[in-house]
Amino acid sequence: RKFITFEYWREYLTELDYDELVYGHNRLSEIAENYPSASLGLIRFLYIIILKRMEIRDRSRSVNSVDIIFNFDCIGFTGTPFLDNYPTSDYIRHQREDDIPPSIDRSFYAYTSEELSQDEFENRFSQFQGQNSDVKVEYVSSDFMQESLKIGEMETLKEIFTREQENPKAESRKTTKAPFNAIVDLCGIFKLSTIEDVRSLVLEHFGPGCFHYIYHIDQSDGSDRMLCIKSKNDVTFDEEFYRDLCKRYGADLRHKIFFFVDNRNYIGKDVPYQLIYQRHFKLPLFVKSVVIAHDVEDFSKIWQAMGRSRTMNDTTFSIYKSNIPADMIKGNNGLGDIKTLPLTRLLYTKNCDCKMAGNLSSIYQTLIALYNLSQDSFYYSDDIVNSFIEKMEMTIQTKVKMLEDKIARVVLGTPVPARILEHIFLDKFRGSPNKAVATVELSHDMVNALARQIVKQKFEQRYPSGDVYDEFIRFLSGEQDSLMEISYTKQQQKQKQKQKAKSQDNDTMDVFDKKNQLTFAFKTDNYLDMSKNPNKDEARLTLSLPISVPIFEMQYYAEGCRKSIQVYPTIQFLYSHHIMGNYISEEVHRVGKGAADPQKFCADFVSTVFSRAASKDGMNGVDPD
Repeated sequence: RKFITFEYWREYLTELDYDELVYGHNRLSEIAENYPSASLGLIRFLYIIILKRMEIRDRSRSVNSVDIIFNFDCIGFTGTPFLDNYPTSDYIRHQREDDIPPSIDRSFYAYTSEELSQDEFENRFSQFQGQNSDVKVEYVSSDFMQESLKIGEMETLKEIFTREQENPKAESRKTTKAPFNAIVDLCGIFKLSTIEDVRSLVLEHFGPGCFHYIYHIDQSDGSDRMLCIKSKNDVTFDEEFYRDLCKRYGADLRHKIFFFVDNRNYIGKDVPYQLIYQRHFKLPLFVKSVVIAHDVEDFSKIWQAMGRSRTMNDTTFSIYKSNIPADMIKGNNGLGDIKTLPLTRLLYTKNCDCKMAGNLSSIYQTLIALYNLSQDSFYYSDDIVNSFIEKMEMTIQTKVKMLEDKIARVVLGTPVPARILEHIFLDKFRGSPNKAVATVELSHDMVNALARQIVKQKFEQRYPSGDVYDEFIRFLSGEQDSLMEISYTKQQQKQKQKQKAKSQDNDTMDVFDKKNQLTFAFKTDNYLDMSKNPNKDEARLTLSLPISVPIFEMQYYAEGCRKSIQVYPTIQFLYSHHIMGNYISEEVHRVGKGAADPQKFCADFVSTVFSRAASKDGMNGVDPD
């Protein structure tokens, strides 16, 4: 009810009192019965909530069951469920127990376990391509970036420019026309560089007679911008400006614009006027697109980045990728049909395997949604509100056992949900590259045991069993590499991804080398009890200790004497995104090793600070007391 906005009320529900509607105690069904004319407005509101809100809070957390009730397994190639793709609501409505109808068209999926012939693989990939059936690509090793990025981002971009121009198949290497005019940064290689940095490099490398403008996406509002290389004017790329460019350059416009596309921040945003340009001049606006995939393994993301060109059949592509097997790379020796290239097959089948497997959170939510279905309920109130507190109070095992008993009893004791769960397990397992998983025949007892083990694994209470259930859990966990899992709702994932992409400082934290990381470990039988006494909380005490290596220093002169200001961080401050990785040097590592004895650590800090101040200032302005 709190999601009913004043604007929505004013448009659809004015016959009701707004405060009573939003904050009152009457059920919505009672309101609809008392005010029949408001029913349509309330129904419309409920559809908005059900179909668009991915999570609604109730005590601890309420799982959205729509994906299961209407869909069954919520898997599309890009991982996004669409309700219209799932023709299975009739199955539930009539309580059917026969084979469940297909949940989604996966005829274009290609799994590693199928060991398809090349012709069959190309046939399935062609179905995936759709209208983009004639895409020409070359895969280029990006292993050189491991070293070039240590020098700088613009040095890496310059190396890409050089490699593309030295490509033996590149046309017009000796002319003022560049062999490519678009770069799509898929993985944030150039996240710390500004568009002015890119402009300077383009001008230096290609000269003033090549590109005249740089297309880019405004980082503050996502608008399309054009930066004039000569004047540095940065203007909106709108229809009026596009028409003016066409009048000036005609068909040669594509050789005058360098498209620099940051694919991290604005996924799915199209570069405008491509189709208009192609219809008018019979040419693609993207001459050649260079996609920087580097460490990206998800083929659907690579394909989406290629899709920044709306004319994929007419644009050629260089895809820079790291760790390419030696027998799967041709180097810069020419283009090939994307579906015939061995690396395409490797990446595509891996992607299909991963999308089918899902992850532990999704399969656990599937269990919860089936529980809701068996109870004719849309919401689920979890008794395990805070698993961390439950672990500290040592009640987690008992509550997990009660939860697994409840889910197994209710879900597997109801015919339709039980059949749905068995179908989901078998459907996923058939796509596993592990033959022991792919060929398994599930009995009712195995489904029961597996459902219980999923619940245990979700709350990190499962131990390896040394049998096929280990393989089941490993497969259903997807890309998760350990027993630890951080759960996010889809909305939280999007917010986290968006914030991370926009914050250059946060991105800097992620690239800390292991040599620039400090590690502290503490052992305790009951951290909750320890945390209640600040003087015994070792973790808290350690985080508050000051490090005797200044993070900032300023020297100045006052009254004829040289003085200095030095700023020293605490260990906790090293979590800050204001920290640069190279601050955590060998000296900081050496100092950090003394944190086990806080009293001695602080004494050493005072001694070191005064020694450093005395050496720099000759004790000017320093009081040794």
